[in-house]
Amino acid sequence: MTPRRALLAAPALALAAGAARAQGTGDSLVLAGQQGWLFPFWDNLTQLDEVAMRQVLGLHTEVIALLKRGNIEVAYCLIPMKARIYRRFLPAGRRMAPVVERRYASLVTALRAAGALVPDLAEALGQASATDPHWPVFFRSDTHWTPVGAEICAVALATRMRAQFRLPPPAQAGVRLGSIRMLRLAVGDLVQYLPPEQRGAFGPEESPIRNVLPATAGAAALLEEDASDMQVVGTSNVQPRFNFVPVLSNQMERAVGLSWLPNNIGPYAALLEYVRGSEFRQRRPRVIVWNHLESDMSTPINNPNWRQSGLTAESFLNGLRQAVLA
Repeated sequence: MTPRRALLAAPALALAAGAARAQGTGDSLVLAGQQGWLFPFWDNLTQLDEVAMRQVLGLHTEVIALLKRGNIEVAYCLIPMKARIYRRFLPAGRRMAPVVERRYASLVTALRAAGALVPDLAEALGQASATDPHWPVFFRSDTHWTPVGAEICAVALATRMRAQFRLPPPAQAGVRLGSIRMLRLAVGDLVQYLPPEQRGAFGPEESPIRNVLPATAGAAALLEEDASDMQVVGTSNVQPRFNFVPVLSNQMERAVGLSWLPNNIGPYAALLEYVRGSEFRQRRPRVIVWNHLESDMSTPINNPNWRQSGLTAESFLNGLRQAVLA
């Protein structure tokens, strides 16, 4: 088996067209860049609602404190905007405004100050994209990271968690990873927003991904309910397809559970659903890894695009308190 950490990292589509029109972008939800790169228009490069971001950070500060009161450490998998990593492929003349340029670092600083573990994934992905441009860390025509990007972030997160958290010996060994195969993306999820006559120019994309090996004799499966004391909670980037959780498990040398919902439902609903569920009641984790997108961190929790119109900050926090502090 390839040694631990000697991995590939070595060298939502929920916004309605009405939201785009409200931002003055017409009916288009995609920004066509250079060399076939597509960027979601809702990753606004020129404007930032700093008041909303401060409110969101205030909410997260309360969540972190609440989980810590329940003896649960909090780590963030904060995924930077695709345009931040691949700005060189933006349309000619497109630039990030200074306030947007500073956003990711500001979020990392604020969340760390609130008591969470937050690796700088923008730095990790930026370095990887410059070092090995042959295998991108995001798909060109899709909103999601590639398995390469997912692995880089899982390794970066595990490195910080091993250094900062003092966890007991695991009840179950981590996932074993084997040889590399290719993951094929038939068509990127941003292609549908292009004019029909332009869609034919975009074909399948591939990215290397490691095979997950069967558990050794006598070991339980990855998500065995009585084995994992670490839980990843988030949206579609952490779904099994991209291998984020298996790589994290491999690097942490322990079982890791997963709860995820599509991004059009959102990370807040995903966390609330998890802590209200039987799995949480039966096996409270020592660590929750909460997955967020950079651009969502300046979007209020009651954003109707998450289809959770009844999920206010108050109802969300009350639900967490009832589940975590009961």
